[in-house]
Amino acid sequence: MQPEIYDLVTVTPDNPRSGEGDMALLRDGRLLFAYGHFTGQADDARACIVKRYSTDNGHTWTEPEVLIPADEAKQNVMSVSLLRLQSGGILLFYLRKDSRERCQAWVRRSDDEGQTWGEAVCCTPDEEYHVIVNNCALQLEEGRILLPYEVCGRVWVQEEHIEAGIAYSDDEGLTWRHSNRMYTPKRGAMEARVIETRDHRLRMYARTDQGEIYVAEVSDRGGAVGAFVSSGIESPQSPFAVIRIPDTGDWLLIWNPIADLSAGSHQGSRTPLRCAVSSDDGKTWQHAKDLEPDTSRSYCYVSVTFTAQTAVLSYYVGSRELSLEGLRIARVPVGWFYED
Repeated sequence: MQPEIYDLVTVTPDNPRSGEGDMALLRDGRLLFAYGHFTGQADDARACIVKRYSTDNGHTWTEPEVLIPADEAKQNVMSVSLLRLQSGGILLFYLRKDSRERCQAWVRRSDDEGQTWGEAVCCTPDEEYHVIVNNCALQLEEGRILLPYEVCGRVWVQEEHIEAGIAYSDDEGLTWRHSNRMYTPKRGAMEARVIETRDHRLRMYARTDQGEIYVAEVSDRGGAVGAFVSSGIESPQSPFAVIRIPDTGDWLLIWNPIADLSAGSHQGSRTPLRCAVSSDDGKTWQHAKDLEPDTSRSYCYVSVTFTAQTAVLSYYVGSRELSLEGLRIARVPVGWFYED
């Protein structure tokens, strides 16, 4: 089988941006998809979080309904991560963005499969500008929850200094502690993700402006982040996904593979969208192939949710004329990732 790819949302004047979402598989077999619905294309445009459901593993979806209203924040709410807890509940992580100096990650809990959500709890410190990339929350075998984040004093200024850290909780999100924070030159360590090796070590991967994804060892089960070094994975300044395939235990990497340090603010275009698999905890990568080979388009902010033998992906698609053209869904048979 080949991947099935289609546009779920196409940009219109009334719907200029939708995305940076995540999905959860519900107990009745439905998929819950939550993502940002914006009034403009900018990262600080007004936005709420909407939800949709699929009863057929991502083939079709219900119409969007407001899940988190925009008025929870002065600018917007956005960037969703959904996490199924080992105890059965679902956590919904998202950002409340108030200004260029203040943005925090918050979490709500549902114990009725997403029908209702509890009170919001702040996961990050009260001050500064924090970012979580969509689809990034992780629960470890012993129950600890990890939420990697980036933080700086003020965003979109010439001398940004962005560091990466981890918020962690041992009581299913009721209270949070924080690791140290680490930096990579020049702009910093951005939109980090954490993944666990087969022997239960932790690694943090981060977007950078160095033409490569950087990696750091994480100790104390998320409490301490080591120094970042190059992973050797070429990439422009672009978000990526690295996640474990449940049935095999292998790692799946989805990223933009071509950097150009002389080109623009992102050190290259966010294209094509490539996939690769590692069976040795990221030391080597095999079966590299392009899910989206059309380099006239750009692709970013991927989420990955596994349902049986299918990976259901969501991501932005754009063009040179319009950086965010819409929100795309890909249904990818897991076996396809292993084909050469």
